[in-house]
Amino acid sequence: MRAPGRHQGADRGAVAIEAAIVLPVLLALGLLFLAGGRVALAAQKTDAAAEAGARAASLARTPGSAEAEARRAAAAALAQRSQSCTTYSVEADTGGLTVPVGQVSEVTVTVECTVAIGDLLLLGGGPGVRTVSGSFTSIVDAYRER
Repeated sequence: MRAPGRHQGADRGAVAIEAAIVLPVLLALGLLFLAGGRVALAAQKTDAAAEAGARAASLARTPGSAEAEARRAAAAALAQRSQSCTTYSVEADTGGLTVPVGQVSEVTVTVECTVAIGDLLLLGGGPGVRTVSGSFTSIVDAYRER
């Protein structure tokens, strides 16, 4: 048996050392999950923007207007969903609009969105960015000229 009060100070500071070791690891894991969530949400919103752009382009009558409609619809979809892309680009393959009316053709729209994840670093941010891409193909409306 030990005498009361003896060796009580031997473990003093152990909790502080454990916290100093474990806390940065937990913080890094939390920021990693946050960055992953941000990229996953951006990918979903980029897919939705590509779908909206492809649908708008498939209803257009000319390739030029289809590209403009695809850009407008994709930008509106990204803005509506509050997606904070540092930069984004919209590319529309409107070759299906040159096919004669009545034949099956398609339009493909690809949207790329650059998402900043460097701001998750606690030491003043960083250059960390991730580019996500979404593509969607829509059948051209056969009766678009009416």
